[in-house]
Amino acid sequence: MSKLRGCTFPDDLLYWPENHLWFRRDADGDGLLTVGITPLGLALSGEIILFSPKPLGVELDPGRSFALLEAGKTVFPIKTPLAVRMVDANPALDPLAAPLNKDPYGVWLARLAPLDWEGQRGALLSYAEARGEFERIMDVYGFTDPATFTPPLTMEHLRDY
Repeated sequence: MSKLRGCTFPDDLLYWPENHLWFRRDADGDGLLTVGITPLGLALSGEIILFSPKPLGVELDPGRSFALLEAGKTVFPIKTPLAVRMVDANPALDPLAAPLNKDPYGVWLARLAPLDWEGQRGALLSYAEARGEFERIMDVYGFTDPATFTPPLTMEHLRDY
């Protein structure tokens, strides 16, 4: 387990820092990816209130949203870096997503079936590969620790991000 500015990052997961997501390839051999949000993503968004997934079975291209998260007065899409099929959404987050705020690695968002794992696996990074991008994001927000960080009310300061 690695730690960066008070946020933990398990070394056995894959990451997409741009959207603050973690991915775990299921060990049972079904090829599915379990997806969740990192502690940094939770800190930046503020308390997550609602989770609204896409319908099961829908196929999505890279960059498309598989769900929406609502935090306070902000609703933002949760995108996939891979072409996937939506297989499952966490029933523990319906109707309220409060469990996600307490345990970002124990509470997952969705299970996705990659449509071309070998051809797209490079979109996901190990923690060692993602660390520099996590640091850059933290620097943009002035993030030093989740306990002392206050999420921005708007994203205006990120126009050049």
